[in-house]
Amino acid sequence: MFLSSCALEALVYSVLACSTLMSQYFAFSGFSPFQLGLIMALPPLTSIYANYIYFGAAIRFSTKKVVRLFALGSLVSLWFVFLLKGFAMKFLFMTIFAFFQGAFLPLIESAMIDYSHRSALSYSKIRIWGTIGYVITAFATGRIVRFGFVWLFVIFSGIFFMMNILSKKLYQGTSQRQKIQLKGINRNFLILFAVVTIAVGFNLFNSIFLPVVVKERSYDLSLVGTMFSLMALSELPFLLKAEKIQRKLSSSVLFLSGLFVVGIRLVLVPLSRSQRSLILVQMLHGWTFIVIYYSTVHLMKENLKDQSLLSTQTIFWIALQGIGPLMGSTIGGIFVEKIGTNNAYLFFGMICLGVTIYAIYLFKKHFHSVR
Repeated sequence: MFLSSCALEALVYSVLACSTLMSQYFAFSGFSPFQLGLIMALPPLTSIYANYIYFGAAIRFSTKKVVRLFALGSLVSLWFVFLLKGFAMKFLFMTIFAFFQGAFLPLIESAMIDYSHRSALSYSKIRIWGTIGYVITAFATGRIVRFGFVWLFVIFSGIFFMMNILSKKLYQGTSQRQKIQLKGINRNFLILFAVVTIAVGFNLFNSIFLPVVVKERSYDLSLVGTMFSLMALSELPFLLKAEKIQRKLSSSVLFLSGLFVVGIRLVLVPLSRSQRSLILVQMLHGWTFIVIYYSTVHLMKENLKDQSLLSTQTIFWIALQGIGPLMGSTIGGIFVEKIGTNNAYLFFGMICLGVTIYAIYLFKKHFHSVR
């Protein structure tokens, strides 16, 4: 069970790696920055409304059956995206594809967390395999697409095929779920999640429009995949020592430091002047998303209990996977088209640094954080 769980975790994040590289495919297909932002906004938009559908289907039919069926649905709709021409048709089937592939992360991660709790196994030991899967897939696919983007779709298809097979051994926990009550959620956490939305949105903006930076500077095509793999690899040091770091610094300091680094990286991208310097800037990724995610989860556990915690976590996932990435993709595309890529990076970076200053006040006044 442990080995199949690790393999599935690696495949889930391999899907994310290939999904991120889809922005490179659309960028080199001749779509405008606005069209690129619009089509890459489909996955986060889907996550806003579809999580209720995913979990409802999993309760009724079992997680195993839903994952297997959606793996096949993803496989079929993916090839329609590749074979059909024009923005309208690709957008249509990307909508269908986003719905199917969007189920994997929440459903499989939920099953992994249940499994780790029931087996007294540290979840971080399973989660590390997700990072490893992302690293390998992003690096290998980034190299192979130099021979044609059809290979991105071939690798994607292989991942879905293996998920369909391995999901037979997926751990099936209890289907009993508490009723989620969104009324009465702590106001301070709603403000915090607005900050999370901004941070995650700017972070995804970097991932989506990094291929545009590479294209505009005429860098090696494989550089995108290389950077994505190194970005994922940069998360490993934190994941290996996350509990010790959190105890030493506190969740509040972790969150603020992650938010600050998101802004710094955005500012540094247009200031980089070579492929090597751009890679070094992207290596700051290891102290951005994963740090914000980890610290926010701990802040909720430290400040909330039971039903309040469950309801607040629901809003957190909507901000993390839905609203934040959606804003980063759509608004990012508009700003890149209007003021240029470099100026958009600088503008968003300065906003993020300003939000960091506000977040310092927010934490000092409203949040309790233990070491």
